[in-house]
Amino acid sequence: MSYISSVSSTTYSPISTSGSITFSGLGNGTDFDEIREAQVEAQSVQLETYEADLEETEYIVDLLEDLQEEFEALEDTLSEYDDPDEFIEMGVTTTDDDAVSVEATGEAREGSYELEINQLARYDVWATTGYTYDSTDTIITTTDTQLTFTYGDETIAVDVAAGTTLQGLVDSINRDSDASEAVEASLLSDGDEYYFFLSGQDTGADNTITLTDTGTIDGFDLSNFENTQEACNAQIKVDGFPPGEDTWLERDSNEIDDVIDGVEVNLRDTTDGSTLTINVEYDEDAIKEKIYDFVEEVNQIILDIQTLTGRLEDAANVESGDDADEAADDDDADDVTYTVDNYVTDFIYDSIKNVLSTQGIGTYYDYDSGVGDYYNSLAMLGFYTDTDEGSDTFGQLQDDEDALDAALDDDPGAVARLFCASGEATTYSDDLKVTSWVDSLTEGGAYDVSYTVSGGVITEAYIDGEAATIDGTTLFASSSDSGSQGLYLQATNLSDGDHSGTVYVKQGKVGEMIDVISELSAGDGVLATQIEYYEESVSSLEDSIYSEELRLDNLNTRLKEKYSALDSMLSYYTNMQSMIASLTST
Repeated sequence: MSYISSVSSTTYSPISTSGSITFSGLGNGTDFDEIREAQVEAQSVQLETYEADLEETEYIVDLLEDLQEEFEALEDTLSEYDDPDEFIEMGVTTTDDDAVSVEATGEAREGSYELEINQLARYDVWATTGYTYDSTDTIITTTDTQLTFTYGDETIAVDVAAGTTLQGLVDSINRDSDASEAVEASLLSDGDEYYFFLSGQDTGADNTITLTDTGTIDGFDLSNFENTQEACNAQIKVDGFPPGEDTWLERDSNEIDDVIDGVEVNLRDTTDGSTLTINVEYDEDAIKEKIYDFVEEVNQIILDIQTLTGRLEDAANVESGDDADEAADDDDADDVTYTVDNYVTDFIYDSIKNVLSTQGIGTYYDYDSGVGDYYNSLAMLGFYTDTDEGSDTFGQLQDDEDALDAALDDDPGAVARLFCASGEATTYSDDLKVTSWVDSLTEGGAYDVSYTVSGGVITEAYIDGEAATIDGTTLFASSSDSGSQGLYLQATNLSDGDHSGTVYVKQGKVGEMIDVISELSAGDGVLATQIEYYEESVSSLEDSIYSEELRLDNLNTRLKEKYSALDSMLSYYTNMQSMIASLTST
């Protein structure tokens, strides 16, 4: 496996100019090449260490960058259902599906609603009931003319050329950019003859058609037209409102989404003086599916971190004992597994586990009085961490499905809000009332509030230890040094003296997990900082490798020169010895 560092582009090229030196093998027959190579190899231990460290460090950078990308992907996934409108799904039914169809969102409230439909919204329709045409090819004008009409408060004119047929008139109206947005022209045959129809595009009493000038079009005398359907509004009552026999809620469309919170009502028919019932309830199966989606996503991250840090391998070794040692000593086991197990990865792992094991941010429950959020932690829903070190799911979140089902049956809204609450503020103090909060400023948490009343007037107030802005009985958390910024409270106890309470701003586990992984992987987060540290190590190791290769190349050059000179000298003396031997033998 090869690695290319993006941190440093420094590469080393040998600079030796002595590559042409060779040894003759003369002298005493010593192989100086072998000696030189052995000396260089003996000096290469540090280089090999640097190269091994570089390979490991580059691999660790890849692992950490993969984890950072997973965090970013997880954040994107969780952001798709981190508030009640996205997480909570409501089921809705009606006692008369012929008269109405209904859909609900997470903003709908559980309950039943009585609906009476007196009138459907309709669009305007005009037809040439007083004049008919034999064919769609009938020419309806022999001169250039215009058809002019008003739609609502807009006047529209359509040019009609001489020689236009009945079908051509329909096409001209439907192709005209202004006319086609307001009306639709069509033809209707009774089997023998054709009638011309002009219909409004929109329902509602204000969207009426008025023919003002029909030019020279045959059969288009205004007396030949009849308003076969009048534009009108839908008329309904919800739970008997508005009271009165002839008073109604009116809308210009049959699709109504502003009379029952979070419920879209599509009117189909009238109820003829009676009512139908719309039932809205939590879709427990859909909520449960979202919960399991969250658990699955988080468990995958836990598994990846365990793999990165070697926690899974450690657990496997504990379980398998001597077998693991034998595998580690197997000569065929050439694969090297690199892990990153340090204080940073421990911090990342613990941060994620902390979200899963702690009470929900901004939740409160008094077991003596039963007041507050009973389902305030994942443990209350039957979730737990698998501590079996030999298990495939070691360290991951597991569940007791029966306990989760029981919690959903008991209070599905509370269960869902543990995961998706977003800025929901409340207090259980008789001295305070939460008025509002600012979503973009107010953070989840528990905030202590205190104020002093003297002579029936609030003289000072504090929210989360910071001075609050006082306006009559209104207390505003204005300090940017506190997560409570943006909270508006009303002091309800104006008797002289000191008063206090606590305000709880809820944040669901999905949002809490998003905040944690975002903070970990941000530019100044611990994961990004760790990646930067290892990238700097890569650059440093590459520099060390360059320097070491340069040193070894210089060493190799010097040894070549040294042994070349020695070889030449030994060759000289060998030749001299041969010459002397030859002279003395004679």
